[in-house]
Amino acid sequence: MSLAVKILRGIFALVFLVALPLAAHGADLPKFSKGINLARLHNLAHRDPERPGRFLWPPFRGDLAKISDAELKRLKDIGFDFIRLPVAPAPFLSVTEAESRILIDELFDTVRRLQDHGFGVLLDPHPGHGEPRFSAPRILENPSNEEFEAYLRWLETLARHMRRLPAGKSALGLMNEPQADCHHLVATDWTDIQPLLYRAVRDVAPDLALVLTVGCWSSYRALGYLDMTPFDENTFVDIHYYSPHYFTHQSLLFAGEPTRYMAGLAYPGADGNVEETLRLTEERIALLRRTHPDRVAEDALEQAKVGISRYYDDPPPIDRAYIASHFDIIRRWAASQSVDPARIVIGEFGAARPPSGMAENPGRDVWIRDVREEAEASGFAWAYWDYNAGSGYPGFGLVFDNESRTIDPDMVKALGLDVTALDR
Repeated sequence: MSLAVKILRGIFALVFLVALPLAAHGADLPKFSKGINLARLHNLAHRDPERPGRFLWPPFRGDLAKISDAELKRLKDIGFDFIRLPVAPAPFLSVTEAESRILIDELFDTVRRLQDHGFGVLLDPHPGHGEPRFSAPRILENPSNEEFEAYLRWLETLARHMRRLPAGKSALGLMNEPQADCHHLVATDWTDIQPLLYRAVRDVAPDLALVLTVGCWSSYRALGYLDMTPFDENTFVDIHYYSPHYFTHQSLLFAGEPTRYMAGLAYPGADGNVEETLRLTEERIALLRRTHPDRVAEDALEQAKVGISRYYDDPPPIDRAYIASHFDIIRRWAASQSVDPARIVIGEFGAARPPSGMAENPGRDVWIRDVREEAEASGFAWAYWDYNAGSGYPGFGLVFDNESRTIDPDMVKALGLDVTALDR
């Protein structure tokens, strides 16, 4: 660890010793239970092809930036009680102050509209990791840089608006999936930065429920690094669950190697057939060589075979007990930190449909059901990722496609919701 980082962490520790938070003035924690991510409304901005690093105006546009009252009523009728609403900071921080105010007003028009439909809202600041300036790594690189300061001021602005909304229906996150590593040993770590963001936002909004998270893409694997001492009880902890990643992200073009090459992995693993998985994987690689040759390595099949072998043959078996073991880690961490299970939110989980033309992923709905049931048995809230289909691929969506927005009844059943409401 460098001397500069040691000094920085020493300063952080001193600040927290003299400024440990008071309880959040008796505010009621929102009672989130069954949620859905609306990940397209204020999150996927349109870039300006003529100005690198900038966005078209308005940045959130097109049909994916809209959701009708009828759709919201349908989501409420089938049983969702809260919305996790991802919001990309870069478009707000890359425009003029007047334009940023317009985007803030539009965002909170959406929040109030969702709450008017009876939903609680967990507002999720969602920086991309590939942004040239306002990426999560760049913001978190150093708390003295301009990007961190701009992000912090933006969070405070969100908090000022959120504190005017019903406390029992409102929560604000600090940052989605802040870092890929579970813990940085030499660089500034999320455990250093999160308390700084928390303290600043708590000073602005003493009664607002805030949402904490961890590294490793907000995975349970990083929970051991989260000490709840600096935080009050008016907080949630947001954990994301996509395990095993080979299964949940198989065949997706944006996934890493060898996941993007693999197809037909079954859940539970005991129900799978290695020969059939290899056949479908070979079809997937052949398709990629025709459509995206730049995304296929020469040894793609060899990489995929290693991944398939690990999935089916390496212990432990991929089944309900595998999932339960991970939720047991979360429960034990919560008990060790005196965190009520109702303060845990599985803020993202999902398994993607395969790309068009590929066979359905065997056991996808079973995996969704098992994760949901494990969350509920643990007393955790959950929010499925997400409502819309992907852009150019079926993706994780609750709906089959973004044109008809027809909800998949099998997914409604897997999520334990009221499938009969789809026919009303």
